[in-house]
Parts: sequence; structure tokens; C-alpha cells
Amino acid sequence: MASDMGHEAQWAAPRQQGLDHGALAAIRQSAVLLARDRDAFIRQLHFDVTDLIPGTAVPPGFDMWAFCDRMAQALLWVALTDQPHRAVADALRQLGAHNWLAGFPDAQYASVAHALIQTVHYLSANIWSTSTGSAWITFFMWTQPHLLAGAREAAAREAAAQEFADREAAAERAAAEQEAFRVAALSHGQTQAVSDVDIEKVASLLDDDEDDPGLGQIMLNMTRNPLRDPPRRHQQ
Repeated sequence: MASDMGHEAQWAAPRQQGLDHGALAAIRQSAVLLARDRDAFIRQLHFDVTDLIPGTAVPPGFDMWAFCDRMAQALLWVALTDQPHRAVADALRQLGAHNWLAGFPDAQYASVAHALIQTVHYLSANIWSTSTGSAWITFFMWTQPHLLAGAREAAAREAAAQEFADREAAAERAAAEQEAFRVAALSHGQTQAVSDVDIEKVASLLDDDEDDPGLGQIMLNMTRNPLRDPPRRHQQ
């Protein structure tokens, strides 16, 4: 009795999200069977996913095998874990973020759901029923919002990081242009002290210009070795 009460408490939070006890029982029954040979589960899921998702739907070089490996392992863990709902949701968001960073398009999760049902049906045919199929569909639909939330969080973090990098690059460029202007003013006979100008920095920044990679060094050499007046000829 105590064991049953623990089982009920364990799944209380997921049931509040739309998974009832009957669906969870069906999912666990087939998940236990699939977990006995995870490699076969991963191979079959990969076969069904690649059959349903064309290569043109994912970025070039996308590792579909690694994606299916992650998904298979995670779905079995979610189906069988004793962790509370919050821990499960966090893990799914991390998975969604990982998938997004790897390049998996959110729109293709519907195909993954279809492939998952085919895979489970094929590998657990002895215990398959209409209710089992419905339970797995409900299960994946419960996981999908967490996967998508993780993808959105990863996209927001990447956008923020890119915005920060752009601001930093703009600030560095503005500083370089200001230093370059000061050096140019000196070269036109301004009396400003050379010590006020960070010549080394200007040279380094200007040498980043692919169109004239030696400009900075030339300016640096000219500043260190200014032209002298030509020697006067001795009068005869």
C-alpha cells in the first residue's frame, strides 16, 4: 500500500499537466521493454525519423544520429524516472536548448512524434494497443512545450550574446577610428604630443583592415622614425 501511495505521489505533478494514471501505466509498460535494449530503440527511432524528415529540412551537416540518441535516452528517462515534475521539466528544457543549438528546427517535432509512435509500435508490438498509442501521443505532446521553451530560451540567450558582441565591436571600432583621427592630425603638423596617442593600439587596429593590412605598421614606423631634413651640402 505504501509503495502504491509513493507511486501515486510520484506522478501527481505530471498528471496535473494532462497525463492520467492509465496513460502513464501504458507508457511505463512499453518504456520498460524499450529500455532493455536502448541501442535497438535508438536505431529504430533514427530509421523512422530520417524516413519522415527530409535532409533539406535540417541544416547541412546536422547530426541526426546524435539527435535521435539524445531524444531516445531522454524520453525513456522521463517515462521511467522518479524525479519530481520540476526536475523533469528542467531536463526537457535543457534538451530543447541543446537541440536548437545543434540546429534542429522546432517545426519538425511533429515528425519526431510521428516517428516515435512508429518506433514504439514496432518494438513493442506484443503489448501494443490503441490506448498505448494514444498514451504515447499524449506523453510526447506533454514533453513538447518544455522542449520548445528550452529552444526559445537558447535563442534568447544567443541573441543577447550577439547583441553584446556587436556593441563591443562597435565600441572598439569607434575607439580605433578616434585614435586613427588623432594620428592623422599629427601627420598634418598638429602640435599635440605624440605621447597622448596610443600608436601601438592604432597600428594593431588598423592592421585588421584586410584591404591594407600593412597600414598600421607603416604609420607606426613613420611615428617612431620621423623624416629628417635632408643634409645640407657644403659650400665650395
